[in-house]
Amino acid sequence: FNVCMATSEVICCFLCALLCVRSEVVGSFIMPHGGIALSPAHFNTTNETTKYEAWMLHKACLQAGYLLRQLNPELIVLSTPHGLADLKQFMFYLNSQGYGFADTDNCVCPSCCYNVSVPIDANTSLYIVQQLQAFGANVSSLTAYGPLGNDEQFPLRWGEVIPLYFMQSQRSRVVILSQPSRRYNSDVAMIPELLQLGKQLYAILQTLSERVVVVISGDLAHTHLPDGPYGYSNASEPYDMACGLWASTLNTSALLVTAAGLVDKALSCGFTGFVLLHGMFQAAGLANWKAEVLANFHPSYYGMMVAAFTR
Repeated sequence: FNVCMATSEVICCFLCALLCVRSEVVGSFIMPHGGIALSPAHFNTTNETTKYEAWMLHKACLQAGYLLRQLNPELIVLSTPHGLADLKQFMFYLNSQGYGFADTDNCVCPSCCYNVSVPIDANTSLYIVQQLQAFGANVSSLTAYGPLGNDEQFPLRWGEVIPLYFMQSQRSRVVILSQPSRRYNSDVAMIPELLQLGKQLYAILQTLSERVVVVISGDLAHTHLPDGPYGYSNASEPYDMACGLWASTLNTSALLVTAAGLVDKALSCGFTGFVLLHGMFQAAGLANWKAEVLANFHPSYYGMMVAAFTR
């Protein structure tokens, strides 16, 4: 699919934002990290509907990458639920480079490796950590194999690699925020903290003298199929629909009431990132954001959504 197949309405919206936006945070995206979206050609199914949904997700990921590059960000802040995680603290990576690979569903490395290498802005990451700590936020930082900003490549995997594969920009440096592993059992309890962290992060990013885009890596319910690894839950479909409603309208109750009431049965790795992002939207004023869901499907046992936001 050609990335230029983006709808004219969405393109116009983002070009207008590029020319007119005053704030430093110029846009945000929700990106899936499922291997099906990465390469539907390797999706092992004979079901024509699920094949179509997989290709629509792939097309939407390409479209989101195209829209991000139109925003011309100097900094991409990526939140991942599958990074190197602390049990309690949100972690920022402080190496100068990140490298990793992801593979597709039904075709794994070495045959189907997708590699990403990105420049990590260690100094800006450290600045964000220090400012968040001054606010009292539960954050820290992590280096791999050496001191701050060392040249060793920080290990990345599918939660970072797949969104960045679609959204790499020659101009952009990257800041990576890893969600703590307590999200697995305490995601709903974390809602007030996530909203506050989103507001604090937005305030800090607004102080940077560069164009910033925030990307949330996250998938939807993982319980759509009885033969999937997590079994079936009747919460899966309404959870995905509630997230889609939130991402198209920024309706607070759709995320913080409806989706929150379903997530522990639906099993979604994206929920904490969505709530963090909602806190950022609240800080800027919900009415100031334009929201667009580019795709929301579950071709396999897990749902995936691609969404774009600008002002």
